[in-house]
Amino acid sequence: MAAPYLILMAALLLGGCAATVPDAAAPSSRALPTGAQLSPSGYLTIREAPPPPFPVEPPPEPEFVDDFARRTSSPDPAVRAKAWEEANGSPAFQAELQRLARTLAQAEPDNYVNMRLVRDPGVAAEVWFRRDAARTLARYTTEPLFRPREGGSDLAERERQHALWVARMQGEPRIHSVSMGVEDRVKVGVAIEEAEFRAYAATRGWELSPAVTFSFASPQPPAFVDPSLARYVRVFAREANAKGIQLTGGFRGRIVLEDGCFRLPERESGEPGPLVMFERHTQLGLDDENYLVVIGGPERERRYRVGEMGSWGGPNGIDEDDPDVRELRRQCGQGPLVNVAEPQSQRLFALPDPEWVADHARARKIPYREAWRRVIACMEREEARRPGLGARDRCIRQFN
Repeated sequence: MAAPYLILMAALLLGGCAATVPDAAAPSSRALPTGAQLSPSGYLTIREAPPPPFPVEPPPEPEFVDDFARRTSSPDPAVRAKAWEEANGSPAFQAELQRLARTLAQAEPDNYVNMRLVRDPGVAAEVWFRRDAARTLARYTTEPLFRPREGGSDLAERERQHALWVARMQGEPRIHSVSMGVEDRVKVGVAIEEAEFRAYAATRGWELSPAVTFSFASPQPPAFVDPSLARYVRVFAREANAKGIQLTGGFRGRIVLEDGCFRLPERESGEPGPLVMFERHTQLGLDDENYLVVIGGPERERRYRVGEMGSWGGPNGIDEDDPDVRELRRQCGQGPLVNVAEPQSQRLFALPDPEWVADHARARKIPYREAWRRVIACMEREEARRPGLGARDRCIRQFN
């Protein structure tokens, strides 16, 4: 059960630590982030902040609107069924695909690799063999929608490598995913950077087979965009390991800064709220209005002002052995801890997808920029009664 400060919504390294004592000669309040107070300890306190303004300028207009999404969300069952058939092939195609997969697995165990659907320009299936693909496939079907492809590793070897790495992943936070590809190798997602993982694998005696493709975590950026901010927080705790999948259960709440410690708000009983940590690649900086913000996302596009209502995906795990977690405990105490990953402003999180707005414009025969203006004006009116996604869904719905 979520605590009062966390509302479950429908779905949707030490390098981060600032353990140094602030300089005795602290700057005046005018030099501090907007809305921040300097505690007697020299660390910042921020309990509330307004959301950033709605963007006046729309994002770039998309070049096309996804007609497939439009049709699969149609209220007409016949339109929906037709769209799915065009995406996955006719019932006869699906039946032949299943028959062929069973037959090849039994008749060509040392040669057959796998099949995969392709949808360009129409639905078809690529059938992968290790060798002599065209002649082998011709023995089992003459249907032109099944296309021979040559390459890939032996199925038995891929299955062996897959089982090996699945076993290695158990209880191993440095590996976040293992999957078996079609024409290529087993894929292993690694939660740390390449050099660190190769050194770790050597200590474990793991052979890194050329039959396996590894994807490694990208380098962790500096915790503070402006290094001078480090003196004002006790610790900006971030995960040591990268995620393979970000869970999308929606949470919302207000993240505050109390005497240099990031927390959720005080409980009704008066007890301090849980401590807060963040995703590996987040950073702490200032926005255009000088508010303290947590920055994340692949393109650093996700922004959250400390003290405003925010949204984040979860639930997210916590490793008490993470260096940042240990430092967080040392600096800010024990008690509950929540991993908010990459929080985002609740207002900005709810902005409509550009494709929705383009479809909205097309349906109403108005320019894209005018459609954006109308939707944002509506959200501004509705936000007081139904904030976030509630305001957006009142003003625009996907594909109308």
